[in-house]
Amino acid sequence: MKKTVLSLLCIVGVACAVYFNLESPTKITEVQVHSQQDTDIDKDSARDTFDYFLAGLGEEDLDTLEANFLRFNHNQANAYQLDENLFKRFVEYRAALVDLEMGSIQNLDLASLQRLDEKLLALQLKYFSSVEQQSLFANENTMRQLALKQLMLKEEFSDEETYQQAWQQELDLLSPDLQQGYRNASMLIKIHDTEALDDQNRYLQQQALVGTEAANRLEQLRTDRKAFQLKLDNYLALRAEISADHNLDVDAQLTAIDELRHQTFSADQQRRVRALESMDNSPKS
Repeated sequence: MKKTVLSLLCIVGVACAVYFNLESPTKITEVQVHSQQDTDIDKDSARDTFDYFLAGLGEEDLDTLEANFLRFNHNQANAYQLDENLFKRFVEYRAALVDLEMGSIQNLDLASLQRLDEKLLALQLKYFSSVEQQSLFANENTMRQLALKQLMLKEEFSDEETYQQAWQQELDLLSPDLQQGYRNASMLIKIHDTEALDDQNRYLQQQALVGTEAANRLEQLRTDRKAFQLKLDNYLALRAEISADHNLDVDAQLTAIDELRHQTFSADQQRRVRALESMDNSPKS
């Protein structure tokens, strides 16, 4: 099955942004989607800003997100405005990622990851100059090379202690920011691994990893998402019944579904649901 590989590619950028947003200050602007209302727009780099706006896909459609970026960019001082053509090509690159075949990231062996690396580098150079490639993808490409090196070391050293020593030497060669990025990405993986635990053990392990305050926010986020998903599942079931009611013509069905959506969700949630419905109704590859 075709899958986007963004979760692998953005291990430093997007993943670390999610981790740090546990502590980010509150700032609401008209160019943010609802889920971003308690975060600042990431302006650390062009790549970070591009990823920030595109992270809203699912709550809003792509055209809206592109318009949000353009509005944000036009409001910046000339010296701080980003290349809008570069953003357009980045969107096209992101869309092209769906054509890369891969299985579960965790199951990639050395040969598979090497092939993926080659395809990604080739795809990057299809859309960007070498200078742009370095600017946009230097960190993620380095992290992918690091993953390759880790697999090579595991094949080379069967003794765990020798492997760990060699692996630590590789990590020590990274710049401080990449070392921090690797630690943050590792932390996210550890947090993700706790999701299979029961409620008490999950909370205790997350508390040990990120502290009580952040663990409480993670639990609240999980509760909110679960509540929304239950409401969404019920809505979709009722929507399916309306769509299957042959006593209603198309206009009556659309009216009934619209009323159901308004009765079930808040105004902010309705925008998100409309985006999800749009994605669900789009042609499948």
